[in-house]
Amino acid sequence: MSRPRSPDRSSTRRSPAARPTDGELLDAARAVFAERGYAQATMDLIAARADSTKPTLYAHFGDKAALFRATVSREVAALRNWVLTAYETASASPLEDRVRLAVMAMFRYAGAHPDSFRMLFDSAVDEMSDERRALADTVTTHVVDRVREHLLAHNRTPGPGADLLAAMMVGLVGRAAMHVSHSPGVDPIAAGELATGFVMAALRGLDPALLDRVDAVG
Repeated sequence: MSRPRSPDRSSTRRSPAARPTDGELLDAARAVFAERGYAQATMDLIAARADSTKPTLYAHFGDKAALFRATVSREVAALRNWVLTAYETASASPLEDRVRLAVMAMFRYAGAHPDSFRMLFDSAVDEMSDERRALADTVTTHVVDRVREHLLAHNRTPGPGADLLAAMMVGLVGRAAMHVSHSPGVDPIAAGELATGFVMAALRGLDPALLDRVDAVG
């Protein structure tokens, strides 16, 4: 979804006493990267959004690639803390409640921080950020544990299929949450509940023969 561009404030810069903080510069970078994508974002646009100057950006963060990495690193840390807090909250709950809390954590974050979510899942992140891949691994590991618990509860020994199921679920939830971050008319809570129901229905309706085939090959 396109958003209104910020007015050009290049002729009304802050006074030296009111220079932006690193956090404010990163906020501006996050907004521009989310709106334009990495390729179309420019240091001029980011400086204007921060009511600052390009020399200030270069002095604080270096070039655009370095600024992007710094922004991604901060946003990954925020999302990782968000989802891990949700996982810890759900640690003593029944399996379905834990699945719901894990799924809802992503949708709530996408709804509350759409710029952050869009920027983190920009294709350029995969090329430039180990942190993003580490975050995906953290989420997938948690989901694998939930899938294994479900299989064990149904007297099945988890095999390679559990990891494949987790990857499918993480991909589904991630893409659906991305859709919500681009769709202000979609209620993220309702979307998260729908995704939770979809995931639980998939687990309950899983064809054991199909899982056996994957595990046998593994």
